[in-house]
Amino acid sequence: MDLTRALSIACASALLSAAVVYPHDAKANGFRVVIDPGHGGVDLGTVHDDGRVRIAEKDVTLALALEAARELRARKVPVTLTRDKDQDLPLGPRTALANRLKADVFISIHMNSTPIPQLSDAQGIETFILNNTTDMTSKRLAALENMVLGGAAEGAPEQADVALILRDLRLDANLAESKRLACVIQDSLLASITQLGKKTAFMPARSIKDRGVKQALFYVLLGAEMPSILLEAGFLSHPRDRALVLSPQGRRTIARAIASAIEEFRRAKGTREAQRALARCKVH
Repeated sequence: MDLTRALSIACASALLSAAVVYPHDAKANGFRVVIDPGHGGVDLGTVHDDGRVRIAEKDVTLALALEAARELRARKVPVTLTRDKDQDLPLGPRTALANRLKADVFISIHMNSTPIPQLSDAQGIETFILNNTTDMTSKRLAALENMVLGGAAEGAPEQADVALILRDLRLDANLAESKRLACVIQDSLLASITQLGKKTAFMPARSIKDRGVKQALFYVLLGAEMPSILLEAGFLSHPRDRALVLSPQGRRTIARAIASAIEEFRRAKGTREAQRALARCKVH
């Protein structure tokens, strides 16, 4: 049995049995994080099924979110999950919860995929902010993530509303901070995963592909009243990306990278350092 398949079989069931994290902490120091594990319940998200093991995106995103929440709490950062178990949850209430809690950061975690894994080398991490795009790949991904059970997301805006949404985005001060948050998280993940690959024998890859910071109209980010991003934490259809998120050490590495990025984002807010970071940040 190859290494990737062995990791998949050993770890897939563990994703379903992750300890529940209580969803609410008292907000301290004027800063709260809301983490959204993508999909859930009957909405599986993308699914990897090689005939021996079946892994649903909804379980991977929950495991990553639970790990990130534990890491943030260990650093005394209050965090709330939009779901802490496998449950149905429409897209609209996810950001509505963040708004109600007056969160300072909203992060939606997802896994990517490609329709024909055997004919594609699609892999790596990418982080999205809410904005319009002309890139067809980003448009396709947003369309997939905006669908729930084969139908449009509940309350999804009609095409006629897009111009109004984009007008609001241009005027929204959160857009710049969302961009800075996306770049901080993307850079932290790449550095941490690359370092893990250099020092860990079991990792099938020495580094992970940098797919960059991008923009698209993800419905789950609409209406967020705080800096918000959508993280695609690798391709479930790619064996190396899949091995990373299925391994406990890989998930811990991702969680610590997210937590470190959030702390850096908070610490630099309103400083010249933040302005310089924003100037360096490239969005594709």
